[in-house]
Amino acid sequence: MYFSLRTVRQLVSTVDTIAGITAPERFPESCLAVMCDLLAADAVTYHERHLRAGTVHRVEFRRCPPENGFPGHRAALSVQPYADLHVTVVFTRWSRPFTDVEHDVCALLREPIASVLRRAYSDRFVGPTPADTDLTSRERQILRLVARGRTNVAIAHELALSPRTVAKHLEHVYRKLRVDGRAAAVARILG
Repeated sequence: MYFSLRTVRQLVSTVDTIAGITAPERFPESCLAVMCDLLAADAVTYHERHLRAGTVHRVEFRRCPPENGFPGHRAALSVQPYADLHVTVVFTRWSRPFTDVEHDVCALLREPIASVLRRAYSDRFVGPTPADTDLTSRERQILRLVARGRTNVAIAHELALSPRTVAKHLEHVYRKLRVDGRAAAVARILG
C-alpha cells in the first residue's frame, strides 16, 4: 500500500482531529467535514444503529448537491465499537470513482472512529466489545483474573487447572485480541 506524503499528512491530521475530540458524543457533527476533505468527497453520511435500544441516528454533510439524480460513487467503512452499536460512514463523490488508495485511507479511519465512539458510549454500553465476544467463556474468566493481578499459578489453583493450561488459554486470548501480553490484553478489553 503506497500513500503520497500529502495523503499521509492529511490522514494524520484527520486522525489527530478525531482523537482530539473533547466531546465524543458530538463526533459526527464535529468531524464529517474533515473526513470529507480527506477523501475529496462531495458528501459524507454517518449512520449509527443501536441494536438493543432499536434507535437509528443519521448525520449527513454535503459539499454540493447530487448531479442529475446520479447516486454517485461510494466508499464506506463499518465500525462496531460495541456489540450493540453499529456505525457506517459512507463517502460519496459525483464526479469520479474512489481509487484503491482512497479505499485504503478510508479503512485506516476505522480504529480512530471506533476509539472515539467507545469513549462516547462507554457509560451506555457496558457489554463486551466485539473482540471480547470472540473469546470463550473460559478465556474471559481467565482474562478477568489476569485483570485482577493474578499470576498463572494463582489462576490455575483457583480454577483447578494446570498452569500450562492457563498459559495456553492466554496464548489464544493474545492471538484473538492481536496483542503481545497480559497488560495489552487487559488494556484492550478495558478500552
